[in-house]
Amino acid sequence: MLKDTVIKINNFIGGGLVRKFVVWIVVIIMLLGALTTIFVQISLTSTLSEELHERGMAISRNLAASSTEPLLIEDTVSLNRLIGNIKKTEKDVEYIFITDAKGKVLVHTFNAGFPGELLTAHTETSSSSRLLDTGDGYVIDFKAPILNGRAGFVHIGLDETSLNEKITQTSRIIMMLTFIVGALGVFMAYIAGDYLTRPIRALVKGAEEIGRGNLGYQIETESTDEIHILSKAFNQMSHNLNNSINELRTSEERYKKLVDGISDAVILIDSQKNILSWNSAAQEIFDYSFEEVVGKSINMLYSPFKGIVTDNMGEILDGEGVFIKKNGMLFPGVVSSRPLQEGADVGRVVVIRDITHQKEMKKLEKQLLQSDRLATIGQLAAGVAHEINNPLANISLYAQMLLKKTEDENAKSKLKTIDDEANRAAHIVQGLLEFARRSELKLNPIDINIEIDKVLSILNHQFNDIKVTTLLEPLPLIYADSGQIRQVIIDILTNSIQAITKNGEIMIRTTANHDHIEISISDNGYGIPRENMDKIFDPFFTTKEPGEGTGLGLSICYGIINRHNGTIDVRSEVGIGTTFTIKLPV
Repeated sequence: MLKDTVIKINNFIGGGLVRKFVVWIVVIIMLLGALTTIFVQISLTSTLSEELHERGMAISRNLAASSTEPLLIEDTVSLNRLIGNIKKTEKDVEYIFITDAKGKVLVHTFNAGFPGELLTAHTETSSSSRLLDTGDGYVIDFKAPILNGRAGFVHIGLDETSLNEKITQTSRIIMMLTFIVGALGVFMAYIAGDYLTRPIRALVKGAEEIGRGNLGYQIETESTDEIHILSKAFNQMSHNLNNSINELRTSEERYKKLVDGISDAVILIDSQKNILSWNSAAQEIFDYSFEEVVGKSINMLYSPFKGIVTDNMGEILDGEGVFIKKNGMLFPGVVSSRPLQEGADVGRVVVIRDITHQKEMKKLEKQLLQSDRLATIGQLAAGVAHEINNPLANISLYAQMLLKKTEDENAKSKLKTIDDEANRAAHIVQGLLEFARRSELKLNPIDINIEIDKVLSILNHQFNDIKVTTLLEPLPLIYADSGQIRQVIIDILTNSIQAITKNGEIMIRTTANHDHIEISISDNGYGIPRENMDKIFDPFFTTKEPGEGTGLGLSICYGIINRHNGTIDVRSEVGIGTTFTIKLPV
């Protein structure tokens, strides 16, 4: 309770230590002065009252002894002279009167006549003194017997005015002294407070300097007391803190140089997956400045189509992902994350590596392997086709000659079968020759959109119930062999038509980029199984029934696009559909 009261008073006073020190000293001095004044006033009142009482009793007794003889001889003149002298010599005596044993007033000092109520008041008690109210103030009446009361009584009234004046005067002196002491106390308290709080203010300034970043600040003090010990401890703490911060800064600079030297994006996130910091590589990879991403969720760096992958605990899983740059460009990456502190959910370090180059290299290697494989197979196919073509021609020729000469229907049927199979074999050989042939391209400026319209006119009768949608953007002209490009589009659309079972849809889209154009052909057919994706451009690979295809169509398409310095890619999911994307340079 007392502690709370002191806290409230300190809060009310406000200001610094010197102000509080001075105020408390003044309060203490004033309190002690008030207590001293009260104590002195009580003691002085008691002392002066006792002194006045003793003096009154002494005067009344002496007067009683001196008035015995005049009273016995009834010498009123001597009695009047006696009481008159006492009244003149004793300033505090308000009145004197003498009564006989029966209470009859013999002499008195009242000029206006003896007040009868005064005599009545004294008949009510037999005590030696009594406090009487005269209307103008209080008077102490002292009563002394003459010859034990047988001759009469002496009454003396002493006024309390002088007593009260002495008490008041003494109280004023004490209050004046208290004020003087208080003023001196304030002055001395201010000097003492300023001196005593000087090292404390030095400590406060030191703490403020350290708070401003002035590490290593030292305090100078001349004291040898506990403040000096505290100052030494503060200086040592400041020195150690400065050394620790310098070491930390050095370590941080080394760490920053190390992290900035990493070509991967290193991102520091908190427990809510908000970005706290990242390295310069992250800024280069994502094209964001640090101010644009700090405090925002790391989800903003993930593709909206394939967002962040987390486990059941919400932690980011390691593995491949798709990320998005500031300009909206998507790119593949590998992500790995580790907690900042084991066993505590205080954040993680996320490392993202851009694997676009690796993907392109892998794709290029795959294309080179495909090209080498196709070239090897083409050479083999050309040799085989050349050796098989002549015997097939002879078989077909002789089968036709025999058909014209024989009349046997059974023989004709068999000869016709031989001729058909020879023609089918010749068609396969022709495909091999086309696959193996590296004929010179007839390059001319062409508009791909026009070539697509021509192909759609040719295949219009094959679409039947299939819905064909085209989104053809205006394209720049490219140099290409229009016949071979149309063959590629025909083969891909033919495959789409054959892959569609019901509610068929085909989407043809063209777009232009700064250095190439893209042709995208999508269908909602049954799709290509994952295990066959790497084989679809291989010669003679087909999933069709025997006799329904040679497996050379996509191989020929691949060769044509490759000779045009373009690329052809495929994405497919079983049950959803397939998309072929052709890129040709402008």
